Amino acid sequence: MLDAFGADRLMFGSDWPVCTLAAGYPQVLASARALTDGLSPDERAAVFGGTAARVYSLTDGAPDRD
Repeated sequence: MLDAFGADRLMFGSDWPVCTLAAGYPQVLASARALTDGLSPDERAAVFGGTAARVYSLTDGAPDRD
């Protein structure tokens, strides 16, 4: 999928809670992270949140930290 579409058109998702039949969510996330190890930091950021934030016009929503 990365070769066909690029990181800026993909976003991580899971079938939680169904995936817990085979593995816990931490293992599912670890597998996804391992599969994207070869990506640049910017590409990984896109797949694990940046693409979704852009597509759905989301903001960080995190409080400002002093």
